[in-house]
Amino acid sequence: MNLFKKLIRNTTSPFCICSRCPSYPGKKDPKVYCEYGKSEYPTDKRGCICSKCIVWKINRFKNQYYCEVGKDPKSRI
Repeated sequence: MNLFKKLIRNTTSPFCICSRCPSYPGKKDPKVYCEYGKSEYPTDKRGCICSKCIVWKINRFKNQYYCEVGKDPKSRI
């Protein structure tokens, strides 16, 4: 497994920007939704920054609001 994958496997990945998103549900919720799946907490669509994230870009994901809809079908984790 390459170093990048090892770093994003951790739900507190330094590459993940979910906690800065206006739609982030907070409550110390696990992050990297695009790779791990939707939040266990209710989310409120107040804007999405997925497309600005390095994890999103490197994996060439297309969708947004993974905190609400779950992980991307292209997820390899």
